[in-house]
Amino acid sequence: MSGTLTSNRPSLQTSWGLRLRGLTWLVWRQNRLAFWIGIGAALAVAAYAIVRHQEMTTAIAEGHLDACRGTTVTAGDCSHKLNTFGQTYQFPLRRPLQAMLALPLVFGVFLGGPQLAQELESGTYRTVCTQSVTQLRWFAAKLLVPVVLTVLISGTIAAAMTWWWRPAGSLLGAWFPWWQWYPYDGIGPVVVGLSVLSLLIGVTAGLILRRTVLAMGATVVLSAGAMYLLESVRTHLLPTTLTTVQHTSGSAAPSNAWVLSEGAVDATGRHVPDLPSCYTADDYTKCLVQHGRTGRWAEFHPSSQLWPLQWAEAGLCLLVAGALAGLCFWWIRRRPS
Repeated sequence: MSGTLTSNRPSLQTSWGLRLRGLTWLVWRQNRLAFWIGIGAALAVAAYAIVRHQEMTTAIAEGHLDACRGTTVTAGDCSHKLNTFGQTYQFPLRRPLQAMLALPLVFGVFLGGPQLAQELESGTYRTVCTQSVTQLRWFAAKLLVPVVLTVLISGTIAAAMTWWWRPAGSLLGAWFPWWQWYPYDGIGPVVVGLSVLSLLIGVTAGLILRRTVLAMGATVVLSAGAMYLLESVRTHLLPTTLTTVQHTSGSAAPSNAWVLSEGAVDATGRHVPDLPSCYTADDYTKCLVQHGRTGRWAEFHPSSQLWPLQWAEAGLCLLVAGALAGLCFWWIRRRPS
């Protein structure tokens, strides 16, 4: 490691007018290639998303598709128009949204994992700590700069993907459900939360394992596990809505709601089992009524909870990331090297 952190501290004037000094300058210099690649990728995604968003909004306006917005049972002209729109604009959007699931892993594996492990493995961190810099200050700088850049880069990409997805999601509604893993995991603040969490998982793994390759491998496993657990608890982050509707054989939930469970009710509103035997009856509704099934119930998250759910999950990610940062500080104080 090069650079002296004495009274003659090096500095760097960035293109944003920020002057980096001391440890901040050193951490930037150590990671500048990864940072510039990330910033360049974020700007490229943003530019492409703006173009695609404009193409979609133009197609919606020229095709007069606003009249088909919110259509649940499509027929006639609307069915053809929405199907054509989906093939032209929704299908090309699916792959980028699916690829967004890997973005947090990129930050964790290639930025978080090696962040401390490389220096602990080689021992070069001791050079910094002989320049009147404590290990805690060294760790704070090694953590703060990557976190800020992770928020900036992942936030830019998430905002771009959200901007790209919004016209299609708004128009297609239940044809492009917001609650499926894509687009959900590829838009909004949850992308930033997952990226920061994966970064901290990598940093923690590097600090404890002290081997770069081992830390990167552990980050993949732990970050994937964390993402799976978050998806498992997602339904419990906000209260659900329970609705009962009589005199219907259709769903009791509104269009494009995230239905968690549903079933039949009798005339008193009591939940009763469904009757699969009625599926083959000549008159499905009449069969249900004859067996005392007069309506439906549903437990769901309405589409209006998309962004509250996103912010709740992002907040949970940042809370866990903060706990990992606290664990790292404790580990360094407990085990000085």
